Amino acid sequence: MLGFISRFLGVALLVLSVGIAKEIKEVHVAGAANLTKALEAIKQAFLKEHPSVKVYLSFGSSGKLYNQIHQGAPFDLFVSADKKRPLRLSEDKITPYTPKVYAKGVLVLWSKTRVIPSLEVLKSSFEHLAMANPTLAPYGKASMEVLEKLQLAQILKPKILLGNSIAQANQYVASGGAELGFSALSLMSRHDSRRYYIVPKEYYQPIEQALVLTNAGGKNPLAREFEQFILGQIGRDILKNYGYIVD
Repeated sequence: MLGFISRFLGVALLVLSVGIAKEIKEVHVAGAANLTKALEAIKQAFLKEHPSVKVYLSFGSSGKLYNQIHQGAPFDLFVSADKKRPLRLSEDKITPYTPKVYAKGVLVLWSKTRVIPSLEVLKSSFEHLAMANPTLAPYGKASMEVLEKLQLAQILKPKILLGNSIAQANQYVASGGAELGFSALSLMSRHDSRRYYIVPKEYYQPIEQALVLTNAGGKNPLAREFEQFILGQIGRDILKNYGYIVD
């Protein structure tokens, strides 16, 4: 009898432990590099409402993250810097879900050491201009559109330092490797607005940023909740606070 009770308790504990394991909730998010600050703030706000869950953020260029998801990387949600790549995932049947635009990005020209009053700074004397790779990052594409609009693309080509993402391009400027750089308003420090200049929207195509659930994410209730949190009022308010256009 004691042996039976012992075995029964053992099975009960095993079932209980499995149940507890299943209760552990987590979501893995692939986020474009321009979202480094904003998505972290959204994550912290989300965790206040869901203190027992885990949210893992991985940042990189939209192009690289797209490739990783295409190759089977275990992300639940792709928060891109463009609309094109989430749409491709849907068109290629990598995900059955419809991409949703959550914000429009704002491009800036900035410097660690110089005052940037206008785009005329691009015609001044400097050694290097940092920007994200246009083939990988939507902000890099927008940066190149600005140079083409100003008819400076070929003139400045020898001075351009390309980063794999906007984060790497920012590092070139922050470390002194480039005097000037294109970046996202969301990554700028508001304490010294003289160091950056918001590029007028007529100089580049709108940076429509979209997100999409992956196959795995669609089966993860927490991923769906996090997606709706980004699209909801709290998420929109945080994005707006970081300089995104959400109207």
